[in-house]
Order: sequence, then C-alpha cells, then structure tokens
Amino acid sequence: MTHRIPGFRSVIIAWSIAIFFLAFNVTLLHASSDLTSGQQNPKWVRPLPATSCPWSSSDTYCHLSSPALADITGDGKQEIVVGTNNGHVLVYRHDGSLVWQKDIGPAFGMSAGKQRIASSPAVADIDRDGKMEVVVGAGTIHGTICTQGGVIVLEHNGSVKAGWPFKTYDNDVPPAGCADSVFSTPALGDMDMDGDLEIVFGAFDKRLYALHHDGQLVSGFPPDSYHYARFGWDNLKDQLADTIWSSPALADFNNDGYLEIVIGSDEGSFANTFPGGYENWSCPYRVPYSPDRCGGSIYAFDRNGQLLEGFPRYKYEIIQSTPAVIDINGDGLGEIFIGTGTFHHRNSPDKPTQGFRLYGLDQQGDDLPGWQGGKVVGGSVPASPSIGDITGDGLPNIVVAAEDKRLYAWHANGQLVSGFPMTPRTHFDQVLDPYDTGTTFILADFTGDGKMEIFLRHAWEIVIVDGRGQQLTAVHPQGNRPYYYTDGPLWNNPAVGDLDGDGHLELVVQNSKLTVWDLPTSSALADWPMFKLDAARGGAQEPVAKVITNEIFLFAEVGQGAEHEQSVIVFGRLGKFDWKVRSNQPTNITFPQTTGIMLGKEEIGVNVRVPSGLPLGDHTLGNVEVEVSHSGSVEMTDTVPVKVRVVNQLSKNFLPLVR
Repeated sequence: MTHRIPGFRSVIIAWSIAIFFLAFNVTLLHASSDLTSGQQNPKWVRPLPATSCPWSSSDTYCHLSSPALADITGDGKQEIVVGTNNGHVLVYRHDGSLVWQKDIGPAFGMSAGKQRIASSPAVADIDRDGKMEVVVGAGTIHGTICTQGGVIVLEHNGSVKAGWPFKTYDNDVPPAGCADSVFSTPALGDMDMDGDLEIVFGAFDKRLYALHHDGQLVSGFPPDSYHYARFGWDNLKDQLADTIWSSPALADFNNDGYLEIVIGSDEGSFANTFPGGYENWSCPYRVPYSPDRCGGSIYAFDRNGQLLEGFPRYKYEIIQSTPAVIDINGDGLGEIFIGTGTFHHRNSPDKPTQGFRLYGLDQQGDDLPGWQGGKVVGGSVPASPSIGDITGDGLPNIVVAAEDKRLYAWHANGQLVSGFPMTPRTHFDQVLDPYDTGTTFILADFTGDGKMEIFLRHAWEIVIVDGRGQQLTAVHPQGNRPYYYTDGPLWNNPAVGDLDGDGHLELVVQNSKLTVWDLPTSSALADWPMFKLDAARGGAQEPVAKVITNEIFLFAEVGQGAEHEQSVIVFGRLGKFDWKVRSNQPTNITFPQTTGIMLGKEEIGVNVRVPSGLPLGDHTLGNVEVEVSHSGSVEMTDTVPVKVRVVNQLSKNFLPLVR
C-alpha cells in the first residue's frame, strides 16, 4: 500500500508564494514611504553563509532554522547558535564575534555548502562532560533538492562528535535516492534517568527517533504506528503512516518521574471500511489521494516507545504544530496545548475547517475543562503555541496565531484574554504573515513591568504586542513608536536573552544576516524566550516561585521594645503554589497565618517583637523561613533575615518628608 504525503508539497508551495508576496509588498511600500523615525538601530549585524532559494537565484532569504541562546564557551554568558539554509552551523558571542562555524554537508557525504538546515539547533551537555553540544536536524523541505537527511551532533568547539551523524531512511518522500529530511527540531532530555541526555525527533521518513548521546537508538524506538496492530502491514512497523513535521515536547505526563514524549503527525485514521475502526471514524470531507484515510494524530510515548493510555488522538486535520506543555491546573502533571495543520483545508475541494482549532489536552488526550472540542479560531493553526504570563496575574496564558493572520491568547480556563484576538500589522500598516508551520511566539518583558509581551515575526520585521492586545511597535502613521526592521523577510522565529549580562534583554533575529538589538526598556525576564522554550528545546514550561524580600530591617530606640507588622513578598509565576512560613525565633517572630495558597504575588504577614533590653547597634532577631510547594513537591525554600538597628533617639534618625 502506498501512503502519500499530505501537506508536503502544499506547504512548500504556500511558503514560496507567501515569501514572494511579502517581499513584493514590503519592497513596494518601502520605495514609496519614509517611516524611519521609529526604526531601531541594531547593536550589530553579521552576514551569514547562505544559498539561493528554490524560487529565485537572487533571493537567499529562505531560512527556516531559528536561533538558540546558550552558554557554549562556558564564560557565563549566552552565545547565539544558528543554522543556515546551506548547511552551516555558527556560534557568535554577545558582541558579534564569531566563536566557530561548521559546514555539516561533508559529514553527510555531501559537497560543501550543499546541505540544508530547516530544523532549529538544540543545545545542552548531552554526555555530561561539562561542555555543551549542538544538535541539529538536516535536510531540505524542497522535493527537487537531494539532501541526506538526519541529525548531527557538534562538540562545543564545532567538531563532529564521534558516532555522528545519524541518517534517516529513504522512504517515499521525493526525490528518490536521498535520505528523508528532519524538519523537526530535536528535544533533549534525560529519559532514562541515567545522567546523560537522549535526543528525540521526528522525520519525513515517518519515524519518531530517540537516540542516546552516542547516536545509538534507544530501545523501543522507532515505535510502530497505532494502525500496525489493526492491519499488520509491514510498512507500519517501526514507523507511522505518514510524515512528521511537528517537533516533540518532553514532560512527565504520568507522574512516574520519567520524561514522556508528545508529538504531532500527518498520520490520519482509516475509515470503518477497514477492520478495527477508531471511534467510528469516517471522513467528513472529500479527501484527495487517500479517500479512506483523513485527519492527523497526536501521539504520546513513554521512554520505552510504548503508547501512553489514551493515545494517539486523531483529529480531522494533520498535526504540524509543535506542542507546548505546562501543569496548568496544579495536579503535578503536564497538560498539552497544540494546534493543527493545513493540508486538508488547502487540498480538499470541500475546504474543511476542522483544523481551525487549538487543543488543550490532559495526560490521556482528553479535552481540558473549558477546552472541549478545542478553541475555534478563524484559520488553520500550524503554528506552535507559547505559554507565559502576559496579563501579570502570575497565571499562565496560552498564545498562538492562526492562518487568519490574527493573534489569540487564552487564560488557563479557556477564556479569551481581553483584547484578543488582534491583528498584528507591519509599520507599513500591512497584514501579511500567515503564521505557518514552525512559527512560535516569544514571550518576554519588553516594557520592564514584569509582564510578558508577545514578540512575533511579521514579514520583514518583529512586531511586539502587550497583554491587552495593544501593538507596541509602530503602525503607520504612528512612526514614533519603535520597530525592528530586518534586511529581508523572516521565515523563522526570533529569540531574546540577556546576552551581555546588563540586566536587559537583547533581541536576536536570523535570516541571511544575524541581527541583534538592545532592548533598554526591558527587564531580563522571559517566560518563552525562543522556539520550544529553551535551548534544550523541551517545550515544557515549569512554574517558578521566588521570594522577593531579601530582608526585614527595622529601627528601634534603646531601652524600648516595640511590635511591628511587616511582610515577606513571594511571587509565583505560571502556576498555583502552596506556601508555609516558620521562624527559628518564635518569641520574636510570629505570623498571622502560617500556610496559604499563592497565585501570583503574595504578601505573607510577619509580626516582629523587638525586645526592650537590646544595646545600641545592629542585631539579628531571627529568620523567616519560607517553603513553596507545587503539586505536593517542594519547589523552593528560602530564608529572610529579620534585623533591627537600635539607636539613641529614633526621632533624630528620620526626617519626615511631606508634600
């Protein structure tokens, strides 16, 4: 039986048309408009190795790989890691100096400059030698270009790690005779809890791979299609029934202490005309190529390649979106948020809209409360959601854009955030970007108020939107607002990080040039700073708690005791936390309440008694000990000292200031 490849050609055609459309329209307006008053000058720009795009010998702006930020050199500062459309991996320091570059083509048996990278680099110390490695998928998305698909690991100095690259199979993705590409961005995590990291990715050869750091397959991988047990077809053994565009997320979904895998696939379900039907499956629209199979799937596997209970979940559109994971309800388990894809809507003559959804699923693949049937939006959702606190209440929001070119944001309970959906616009007042496969949304504190703003690439620039749905970057004729304009269209994702350690973020953008801007109004906070959250590309957001108060400091007059009401400020981001407080000096330090629940900022009351017999000078009365737990697991403990300065005459130590 031959399985065609839904979405492969249609996605390529759509990308080609869209890039041409963006380039034409922006160039036309740029020639007739002078809107440079708000244009932000980059901190630095570096040209990158590039090759021409399949649709134009003069156009090199077809880079799909997104930058990673990680400390490659071990100097305590993040470097920028990029992959290019001609198979180069490069690492730059925060000041723009090149650390190293590597052409990975020869390692795959190809000529220099002939490999392609559409996957984004993942970075971590995978072998626990104290030094970072760079992991990246290889291969093209263009069916007329022959590349050898697979994954390669580079050492911290750019040399190819022993045992690599790992090559995929030549399945039925064109052109024939070429190992099929890895568009999926690898996720790095310790799945077997042995101290080193595994590498997990999907491929166009229909397989989900998990590899040890030495390039050897993890036992149980690649797993069989769910349909193998149903049909027994050989071409469903050790592979799924269709290609994988999605990238995996890693999280503990069943509370067994081990990481599990969730990923989307083009594999649809077969109608009940075949044996062993899936939930009375039938195709509600006309399907080109495979009339008895339609939709796509969300798979979840354990560390041994075994399906998790409730999976796969089949939906009436292919799943090209990459999942994002967070414990959104405080039960200690990760919940899954994932979009869909584009194939059936684009190719069926019925133009079905079942893929116009973002799903929120629990660990068995069931809809979360408030997310029944998925959140319906105005277009397909091949983009990948991001999770962070854009409203400032300490709780997570889920952010994604659809092919209707609108940006959406929801609360955890499935309610839309006020001000959304909204339509991002370029500074030329254009709406151009369709937000296709591989797109994500950066969440970082652009204004310095502790709330996350949304960064997204839009045509030739980066647009920034706040948590009320208001665009902060320029839209004509409001040219006094800032905007971040690139030399050529963007088809990947930006990244942000405090690269130089000055307490403010830098914005990093990659096309045929690597461009970095300072963001002087920002803090260093970022809930979702790059594609798939972090450099390891795990895609699972962890709640964070922090004690804000460093110490409680009081004044007292010699010979006089006093009672003071103070507080310790604790902040919980992206989740619900339980807190406890106690003191090592209960005669001096007591509390109106010793336990509670924290959502966002919490002021914990502290009663301080200053004894009357203290001599002049500084004294420590004791400590406030704070413990914060999430889902029964202790996340953080901290100690806040309580200090008092005893003086002769308190009135002479303070001069009241009045207006």
